[in-house]
Amino acid sequence: MKKSVVAAGVVVALGVCWMGSAWYTGKQVEPKVADFVSSFNQASKAKSSKMGMTLSYKDFSSGLLSSHFQVVLTFEHGAEASGIKAGQNVTFNVDVDHGPFPLSSLAKGSLGPAVAAMNVSLVNGEITKPLFDAAKGHSPIDANIRVSYDKSFSTQVVVAPASYSDTQTTFALDGGEFNVSGEKSPLNDARINGQLKNIVISQDSNDVKVYSDSMTVTSTGHKDDDNISVGHAVVSLNNIRVNSKGKELIQINALTGMSDLASFSDKKRINYTLEYGIKDLIREKQNLGSGKIALVLENIDPVAVHQLFTDYNAELSKAIVANPALSHDEDAMDEISLKLLEKYIADIQKSEPVIKLPISWKNDKGEMTANLNIATADPAKATFTPGSLTEQVDHNVKTITANVLLPLDVFTYTAKQIKLAEGKDDATAQKQAEKDVNNAMTIGKMMDLISLDDKAAKLDFEYQQGKVVFNGKEMTAEEFMARGGRFLP
Repeated sequence: MKKSVVAAGVVVALGVCWMGSAWYTGKQVEPKVADFVSSFNQASKAKSSKMGMTLSYKDFSSGLLSSHFQVVLTFEHGAEASGIKAGQNVTFNVDVDHGPFPLSSLAKGSLGPAVAAMNVSLVNGEITKPLFDAAKGHSPIDANIRVSYDKSFSTQVVVAPASYSDTQTTFALDGGEFNVSGEKSPLNDARINGQLKNIVISQDSNDVKVYSDSMTVTSTGHKDDDNISVGHAVVSLNNIRVNSKGKELIQINALTGMSDLASFSDKKRINYTLEYGIKDLIREKQNLGSGKIALVLENIDPVAVHQLFTDYNAELSKAIVANPALSHDEDAMDEISLKLLEKYIADIQKSEPVIKLPISWKNDKGEMTANLNIATADPAKATFTPGSLTEQVDHNVKTITANVLLPLDVFTYTAKQIKLAEGKDDATAQKQAEKDVNNAMTIGKMMDLISLDDKAAKLDFEYQQGKVVFNGKEMTAEEFMARGGRFLP
């Protein structure tokens, strides 16, 4: 009997603690929301956004175990390119289950304590109505967020099945799900993974349809010791088929985009890589190979980059406010943008970043490659000869190197696969591929563009301080330009 009384007392005590904690959490919700709204608006104002985004909240109500309110994002200046008028807004419903044991988490089998669990969904409004129509009246996106007492968080974003159309194109998908987690803040420290399923893009004007089994996303990011954001992200469209009038034209195993932002060795600079890749390009059952192209920026000063965009956006906004007609004059806007970039780009060059552009294509026989590397110079420290032909180049560049490697068997095999895809038989495809490659090599050799042996064609170029080394031959920039002039009309 005594044990039963004690057990009942414990249950009551736990219940009282739960209710008390839930009540206390509820009292903290509105001040936290107000702080977030204020911080967002201060940051938006500092960035001088062209859309003038401001955040507010309304209709706050709180009970013992839950709270509800709406968050409103208003575009004060609008966004003409996106069809958003000045003053229009997007509204979100936010439902919060208070900790320490949010009811929505318990319902999903999550028994661990948490500060709160939130559900965020779009509200059907003037801007968002097309999204709701595409999702057949459902909220196109819902987010379930759980925040733990150790400041870690997890978010599940559910994308509804939808079909979006304009006069010529239809984009449809079977929905999807993305999961976001981290230890501190989704802005500073987050891991993302998820996918959209069964994507179809239809082009009515020429009866072309593009199918993809899925689009997958993986991403990790955090801020390092110097408060610099670094991370890695990959987006991939998988098993792509391009169909025209019922006939499959092309199949691609995967089309990927990758970005990587990493700290440089001194921890004060960053390296940035943006890469696009094709895996297994198939035409008429012939695998033409796989390839990739990347843009690599090394030794970038992130503070200078941030300052460039801040100053650029501020001055561009001032110019538009002073003369609103500029926003309708594309040529005038391009001219102003170019002048502003020229004005601030010198700050980026102080760290003397290196620009690399690697390209490759591979098949069963091997790999063809091309590389372009540009080592920029700090204009304030650059060495150049005033009045020379290369003065402007040397003022901004220390070295330029470029090389191309075309293994003949790889080049020939690629040409043969293309011929086979065009319907040629094996013997004819081989013969025509060899002829085309021989002709190309003969022209390249005759024009003195390549060096050639029985295995590969090569092109090597190096420029530094008015001197050029081209395919092993050293010459002045003037001599190199004269060589190029022979081929100009």
